[in-house]
Amino acid sequence: MKAVARLKPRPWALFIYGVLVTVIAIVGSGRELLATFLITGVPGFLLGLARYRFLVLLIPLTVIGTFLNALAIYYTGLAREPGEVVAKIWVVEIPQFAVETTAVIALRVFSFAGAGLLLVSLVSPRDALRSLTEELGLPKGLAFSLAFALRLFPLIRRDLSEVMAVRRLRGYRTIPISPGDYMSIIAPLLNVSLERAVWVGISAELRGFRLRRVKRRLVLGLPEAVLAVLLAVQAAALFVL
Repeated sequence: MKAVARLKPRPWALFIYGVLVTVIAIVGSGRELLATFLITGVPGFLLGLARYRFLVLLIPLTVIGTFLNALAIYYTGLAREPGEVVAKIWVVEIPQFAVETTAVIALRVFSFAGAGLLLVSLVSPRDALRSLTEELGLPKGLAFSLAFALRLFPLIRRDLSEVMAVRRLRGYRTIPISPGDYMSIIAPLLNVSLERAVWVGISAELRGFRLRRVKRRLVLGLPEAVLAVLLAVQAAALFVL
């Protein structure tokens, strides 16, 4: 069992990998993001769909919003170089500007979201807290916040199922369509998460979390080397493509 578990990179390596991939996704543009999307975005979303399907499916809403915003900029005349009209749906013209902008934003969002989903799907909160403090040497407060964020994902999944069950009992739509539908789902999730965060923090302080001594040691292995190679390939794409 230990040999199988060691095939996964350690939490500190996945954390650094996610941060650097996010930087690459922000700096890169156009075709430069293809490598990041394929290497990190696709595996991250596949793992995320297996565990947090509904939450992951909410992420593409960002892409839809970007496309609608690009169309609004085009029709208000604010786009400097709208380009040619590449398609027409009924009376709506879709310019090249909207397609290119949406594609770049989509690659960017799916890339750094995929990096986060890799961390969430492969690392448990307890292992993350231990690795970030003992191996990476992060401050206890920051490491605890990151570990708690990992813990929130399964909790939010459970809260979401309860919110959707209440919506069905009240006769609301099962599939959210309007902004009001999304607010009726997001608002209770945020309220419960904030209250939970406050009491978890209080509980950790009462148990002397900040007083616990930490032994620093950094462990490297083959999984961390593979992550380094994948990161180098994505960074090289910034200069090659």
